[in-house]
Amino acid sequence: MLTRLARCRSAAMALALALGLAGCASTYDDGRPLTPAQRELREQNERFNETIATGAVLGAVTLGILGAMLAGRRDRGTGAVIGATAGAMVGAAAGHYLATRNERYASREQAAMARTDAAQREAAELARTARASEQVAAENRARLRQLEAQVRSGQATASQLAAQQRSAQQDLALMDSAIDHSRKVESAMRQDGVPDQAASVAESRRRMEDSARQLREALAQSPKA
Repeated sequence: MLTRLARCRSAAMALALALGLAGCASTYDDGRPLTPAQRELREQNERFNETIATGAVLGAVTLGILGAMLAGRRDRGTGAVIGATAGAMVGAAAGHYLATRNERYASREQAAMARTDAAQREAAELARTARASEQVAAENRARLRQLEAQVRSGQATASQLAAQQRSAQQDLALMDSAIDHSRKVESAMRQDGVPDQAASVAESRRRMEDSARQLREALAQSPKA
């Protein structure tokens, strides 16, 4: 049984990595290149999603097989479904900052050190995401204003403005995803007793929320193309 579980975990890891590493595009859907800040924002979101997906897939596959084994032949299908569902929920929950919560340590001191180190790294990542969000919001707002003026003067087309609006919506969705991630991270950090890093994450989220609000307002004011 342990051998089968080990094989399942290996297969799940390969699948999760394949899912998580499929993104990180360098262009928009229409082929236009991303700016450095836009690439940074996407890379950070890929990192968040890869961690969550890895935990969810590993949990689902491992507990799914375990559920099938424990259920016996007659109810193996039901056991697998229940186990997979529970595993995905547990794995996804563990993906936010605190894989350290599920690790085993030789002492409380080692556990505290590991969590503090993970909290510092996560806080630094979210600070980078906040900087990227600020830059991306500013770039989009400037580009929208430029295209709006060019459309009025006949130097640009309505379709060009519409393409920029779609790009801005994509960037806004990434910001919202990062904001949601930061909330979960901050909550976990406060529960674990790392208030300094939690405060840093809260400040990064405030900056991301400001950037998202500014971009959302710019989109709302931009004429429909």
